[in-house]
Amino acid sequence: MNDLSIKFEKQGTLSTILKFSVPSSFGAIIGMLCVLTDRFFIGQVAGRAGMAAVALVFPYAMIINSFNFAFSGIAIIIGVKLGSNDRDGAEKILCTGFMWIIIVGFLLSIFLWSFNVPILRYLGASDSIIPFAKKYTSFLIPVAIFQMILGQSTLIRGIGDSVTAMGVNIFTGVLNVILDYIFILKFGMGIQGASLATFIATLLSALYVLYYFTKSDIINFSKKNCSLNLKILKEIFRIGSPRFYNQLLQSSVITVTNKQAGIYGGDIATAAIGIISICRSVMNTSLQGFNQGTAAIISYNFGSNNFKRVKDVLKIQLYTVVSVSFVLVVLMLTNTETIVSFFIKNDPTLVDFTVSSMRINLFLMPFTAIFLACNNFFQSIKENVIATRFFVARIIVLNIPLVYILGHFFQETGVWLAFPIADTTVAIVLFFLTLKKIKSLKS
Repeated sequence: MNDLSIKFEKQGTLSTILKFSVPSSFGAIIGMLCVLTDRFFIGQVAGRAGMAAVALVFPYAMIINSFNFAFSGIAIIIGVKLGSNDRDGAEKILCTGFMWIIIVGFLLSIFLWSFNVPILRYLGASDSIIPFAKKYTSFLIPVAIFQMILGQSTLIRGIGDSVTAMGVNIFTGVLNVILDYIFILKFGMGIQGASLATFIATLLSALYVLYYFTKSDIINFSKKNCSLNLKILKEIFRIGSPRFYNQLLQSSVITVTNKQAGIYGGDIATAAIGIISICRSVMNTSLQGFNQGTAAIISYNFGSNNFKRVKDVLKIQLYTVVSVSFVLVVLMLTNTETIVSFFIKNDPTLVDFTVSSMRINLFLMPFTAIFLACNNFFQSIKENVIATRFFVARIIVLNIPLVYILGHFFQETGVWLAFPIADTTVAIVLFFLTLKKIKSLKS
């Protein structure tokens, strides 16, 4: 009996989930300190203009993350191969995947740097916001390649080392907090200091991830397995494409939302989005951290045809994410003013506007939790076509059209309502499809 079999199959289902998902969730939450700290310090030193710049630049981060998620297939494929005792095949995926990550990350940085100002204009940046946005992207763009490498810390969890994966996220978040304080408050670098802090923290953590896979005794880098094999890249992207498309589409939604909210509410609405998006990200990150932990277990057991284990894990996962999201929603909706005031200093008009907008935008987040859990399940068993279709339906068919339609009738209130209505609709449909799939699995 190999060590991975003991970790993924032979221990109790609940204890296995807790072993992988709790560190994953905790690490993800700590990692969110990176973003939270940026927003807090930016709100203190740059006020409404700074928050508006962050909101407009947010699609940059989502574009970078979309390519990060495109390579999330590495962890899933490796999990399935290790479940079927194919170590050599797993190492080929590892080496080839990282080579393509470095190439794609470099090309992405070049593209974003070359067209930075035109992209900012397209995203809706006004003349007063452009200087802030350019400063914030000065280090955000070069960090792309390192962010994509750091994203593979989920692979560390996928090979059974959940504690190290958590440690990487904690280190990134804590270091970012320290550097934010030094660069923004002590050195007076303002919004550019926040960007530099993120760059340094991400760079150091990414280098450690590379180092880890030179020493791992489960799978590691080897010259014989390093190639630019397009067939392997295609397989990786086929699995990671749902998350890739989702992030790209999400950046489109944010762009459309920014523009439409700006039309109906002006710069104050754009600044409000900067606060609302971070609160939504905190909730999503908490849930996705748990989902990432269960994904490794589901992939391994699916690869070894232990479908009962797969069903048990999914059941616990759904109960957990729905319960956690419900508690988080209640906490946010009952303490909205306190949360918003944390980011904004001496701007009561913006605080009042953001409080009412946030309550409308976030009140149905438990349905988002259901959607993310079910979609994570289909990706973990390599049924990426279903996952992709629902991501597309969520954004293209529902969210973006609703921003325009509801915005036309209800102005900014309609813009805030588009997201919860879209997520609730796809969550209900995908949940019943997941139940159907689960019933069809037979060991």
